Amino acid sequence: MEVFTMPRGQFYTVFTLGFAMAIRLLGVIAGLALLFWHEPYWWVARAFDGQVNWLSPLYLSLIVAGAPLFVAYWMVRIQQTIVRWSGDRLIARLNQQYTAIEQTQGREYADEFMRLQAQAMIEKSEGQPFNLFGREKMLHAAAVAGVRPPT
Repeated sequence: MEVFTMPRGQFYTVFTLGFAMAIRLLGVIAGLALLFWHEPYWWVARAFDGQVNWLSPLYLSLIVAGAPLFVAYWMVRIQQTIVRWSGDRLIARLNQQYTAIEQTQGREYADEFMRLQAQAMIEKSEGQPFNLFGREKMLHAAAVAGVRPPT
């Protein structure tokens, strides 16, 4: 029996999307409940001493259902921004390595070093689910660049 382990970044994405969906679903359920149960509307009206003339049970339920959508959207946006920032840092670090090797050893040596580094990443991924969903693109890009995957 093969055990599937999810890469850490992918786990964070799936967890965040699931959590955001749960928040959204609870918001919709609460909004529907408030649409048919008007007692919380009267609590809000009493809390504001009747100063919210525009508020009706419909508007209150829309606000209660819409607020979790706003929260869930921003949770996912922030998580995706962190993932993008992390990827940009990795690319910047690899670019810095490439530039340093290119300046000291030349472009051919830097290209060969990066090719070997990519090949090592591919070899490492053979036994582990490294970059599970982007693996085909990575293998295609490596093949175009002339890197042979391990056999």
